[in-house]
Amino acid sequence: MQKRYVILIALTLLMGSCNRPGPTRGDPSPGEISQGTYLLDSWPGDGPELLWKCEGLGRGYGGPLISGERIFINGEEAGNSYTQCLDQNGKIRWRSPNGKEFVGTDYSASYPGTRSTPAVKGQLVYAASGTGHLSCFDTRSGRVIWSVDLVKDFQGVPGDFGYSESPVVDETRVYCFPGGKVNNLVALDRYTGELVWSSPVKRDFFSYSTPILLTLASREVLVGTSRNYIHVVDRLNGTLLSSYQFENIREGYEHCNSVVHKEGFIYFVPSDEQGQGSIKLKLSADGDALTEVWRNRKMVNVFEGFVVKDNWLYMTMENRKLVVLDLETGRVRHSVRAASGSIVYADHKLFIYGHNGTVQLFRLEDGIPELASEMRIRDGSGHHFSFPVIANGVMYIRRGDALMAFAVR
Repeated sequence: MQKRYVILIALTLLMGSCNRPGPTRGDPSPGEISQGTYLLDSWPGDGPELLWKCEGLGRGYGGPLISGERIFINGEEAGNSYTQCLDQNGKIRWRSPNGKEFVGTDYSASYPGTRSTPAVKGQLVYAASGTGHLSCFDTRSGRVIWSVDLVKDFQGVPGDFGYSESPVVDETRVYCFPGGKVNNLVALDRYTGELVWSSPVKRDFFSYSTPILLTLASREVLVGTSRNYIHVVDRLNGTLLSSYQFENIREGYEHCNSVVHKEGFIYFVPSDEQGQGSIKLKLSADGDALTEVWRNRKMVNVFEGFVVKDNWLYMTMENRKLVVLDLETGRVRHSVRAASGSIVYADHKLFIYGHNGTVQLFRLEDGIPELASEMRIRDGSGHHFSFPVIANGVMYIRRGDALMAFAVR
């Protein structure tokens, strides 16, 4: 059976589109929400001003991470993975190798390049390649502090499109999903890379999404997905606290979106319209239970992400619609014509980067989106799969080996 394409921009999460000065990957955040205020309500006819363009980053889909005055982004060149640091003018300050990158075979060879976004904590930046090479670099120099191999060191089993999750970091640890039967999920010391704990979780197959970190009343947890489950894991020791099993998930329809947490509930949008459908789950205060609240079988997308804001869930679909779901019921409240692509929220607005190269700006009025402006991305090369990133009044768009910065304030 031919696999459905699951290219994944490792968002996830948050996937680089939830960036703030000095961010920690996996901070709990209600969907793809970027930091930004006083942003333009509309753009000039040819789009917002292009501040700069940086080319030669290498092939990839993962967006940048903005941390203070530095920009971090991954790229692939000649089969090798690189993590790079740019300044606020788009100049490359350092470029460090990070093992082999995913280039694919047969069908997957049509989508080579990096998928994940680096994570920063203090003066350290963490980056993962599509072949499972995870490294820690000094943010100032790019010097390698430590590195591990998820396949060789933890008997990991990558998906058909390689590893795509982004590193998730808290104060002391880095969390990653090798996907093996024994070391399904592992926690590493973020300063040394040494193994802190390993958990079999559900011994389930790898997922292409990035987990999130939550602080509950009695413990700190990680919430993520595998092919057949959403799982809640105690970050102290890797104990599986609770799980929710998807219904009728088919091989080749692995999940690419990350879960979203808001006010004690977990939201998730899968890719298989014949199976699970979008869901809302109640997470118990101690993390020991996940209970289904509603399910909407028709609401799915592959790797375009979704936004949870106020009382609404926003998502794009392959039928070129932007759909608004009611968080209480899961029913469609509104839909408008829009590009099918990656979606983020900032300053009461939605930004969509369509697979056709169109970037659209939607204003929100009482939760209803109204198209305000659009532009075309013509620079760069390859597919239009990355998530927009908005920080400090700048919208960053990655296309292939190019990163562009637009003034949106």
